[in-house]
Amino acid sequence: MDKIEKVLAPFANALNNNKIIQTISKALMSLMPALMIGAIGSLLQQIPIPAYQNFIQSTGIYAFTQVLVNVTTNMLALYAVFAISYVFVKNEGYDGFTGGILSLIAFMIVTPMETVGEGWATVTNLPLSWLGAKGLFTAMFVALLTGYVYSFLMRKNITIKMPDSVPPFVSKSFSGIIPGAAIALIFGIISILIQMTPFGDVHQAIYGLIGAPLSSIGGSIWAALLIYVLSGFCWFFGIHGIAVMSAVMPIWMAADMANVSAISAGGAASNIVTYNWVNAIGNIGGAGCTLGLILLCAFAAKSKRYREMGKLAIVPSCFGINEPVVFGLPCMLNATLMIPFVFLPVILIGISYVLTITGVLPIGNGIAAGACIPVFSGLLIGGWRVALWNIVEILITVLAYLPFFKILDKQAYLEENPSTEN
Repeated sequence: MDKIEKVLAPFANALNNNKIIQTISKALMSLMPALMIGAIGSLLQQIPIPAYQNFIQSTGIYAFTQVLVNVTTNMLALYAVFAISYVFVKNEGYDGFTGGILSLIAFMIVTPMETVGEGWATVTNLPLSWLGAKGLFTAMFVALLTGYVYSFLMRKNITIKMPDSVPPFVSKSFSGIIPGAAIALIFGIISILIQMTPFGDVHQAIYGLIGAPLSSIGGSIWAALLIYVLSGFCWFFGIHGIAVMSAVMPIWMAADMANVSAISAGGAASNIVTYNWVNAIGNIGGAGCTLGLILLCAFAAKSKRYREMGKLAIVPSCFGINEPVVFGLPCMLNATLMIPFVFLPVILIGISYVLTITGVLPIGNGIAAGACIPVFSGLLIGGWRVALWNIVEILITVLAYLPFFKILDKQAYLEENPSTEN
């Protein structure tokens, strides 16, 4: 066990301290309000009741829900490029807002526009194809490079300096002119050079060389199982598992948004392993799928210690918040609970994947609740079948933890009641 900790601790700490991973993770999580608005719009479109569908089509409600999807999910890359650059520049100690604006400009420079019509009817459009999930990898590249260049030039004082008598807000706006011009020039040159290649534009190049391969690898079931094994061990040793999860979060979130976009466009979802999907079926009660353990503590414990813990933790656990369980019960460094705590989520994800590819469960639609609420999250992302499967998963977690719980509860009961010990 000590050897495992020695291997995992540096690995998790490296991820946790990695500036790029943490910047992207924090920025994408800040986009949750936009993602939820898009999810609501998509959810309203998908209710499979003919009378309801006729009503929203005839009243224009469907068109409005499509607007919600278009300005959120289908423009995810726009929000991401601003947020990532904002977080990066702010962490460097400079004006994050200016960094975000400059990254938006850079993103637009490398995004190809479409010209349709002829003569006086010529119109230039900015297509949504690269503004959504498909353009997310370009957004990351542009945001990080913009943030680095802007911070570097500010650090070297390569800016326009105004007299002290000039108000600070005016001086700050002028200070970004030279970095902004440099960033526009850099991305203009990059765009021109990529146009000379078979890729045609920066988006095609980054998605073809980086985005598609990473999505294929990170979106595989084997990657999901490995991530959850590592995350489980990290939690077990007291290291926050999000440090591992953040490495694939952009890939999984992009897969969710691709599913939402496909369904909104009248197509079908194709990505099984997504961020919302693994949360809905692999976090029953939070890390370690501990809802079953808490239910046992609350309703079957003989010891006062675990009975009280169950009562305190049952509500947070229903919302996927199980830090009180991990560190308070504790599950951390608890050898008795290590096997179910680390491997139960992996088993549930594996079973859920098999049920999905065999058609028993539907592919997730990319929608999820703001919290990992069992059954409710399943209902949102996959309808009644996934909700029913969540109920089965809860029963599985109870049965999986039962023998290990009995050992702990018996030990605690004997400690509380030494006179009953034979």
